[in-house]
Amino acid sequence: MCRPAGRGMVTSGPSLASLGREMLSAEAQFHRLSVEDVHRMAEAGVLREEDRVELIDGVLIDVNRPGASHSSAVAWLTRHFAGAVGEREVRVQDVLLVEGGFFLPDLMVIDPPPRDRHPSTAALVVEVAATTQRHDAWKAPRYAAAAVGEYWIVDLVARAVAVHRDPRASGYQDVTRHGEGERIPTPVGAPEVEIAALLGPSG
Repeated sequence: MCRPAGRGMVTSGPSLASLGREMLSAEAQFHRLSVEDVHRMAEAGVLREEDRVELIDGVLIDVNRPGASHSSAVAWLTRHFAGAVGEREVRVQDVLLVEGGFFLPDLMVIDPPPRDRHPSTAALVVEVAATTQRHDAWKAPRYAAAAVGEYWIVDLVARAVAVHRDPRASGYQDVTRHGEGERIPTPVGAPEVEIAALLGPSG
């Protein structure tokens, strides 16, 4: 995941890593948007096609462009999963509907939804974190509530992958951390992920 940046009344900074209803204490100051509102903004040209935004609890958040190491990891993941998941689809930085809005996960593997709808769940979601580790961890309960089968956070700084499994309404019940030298089995029929290969050379 790229770093979220503020749009409108929401400003960028460490608080965005812990976005949630508890953060928005001055409730009367916010007009919460729906997914349909965002679609209308795009149709009216308020949002451009190249704008990268997420909708979190009705608040529209800009997402900054990825850095080189982030892009390299996402490209590696795309090559690894594309064509290896059977009838499922691999989507990169595309819309996934969640309660209160939508995220743009770096990679997701989904059962194809109707062509006129965005997916609302996934077999696997992967976020790549260079500076957004806390924010991506905050997303875990939302992905669990959306019945995302597995949620991975690829931490480029710690050079490790956190794997969340067994989603429940209260969150993921099984969270494990894997480092270089390990391989992670995938839940979608693709080959195991070699963490060292995914992360690339250190330094």
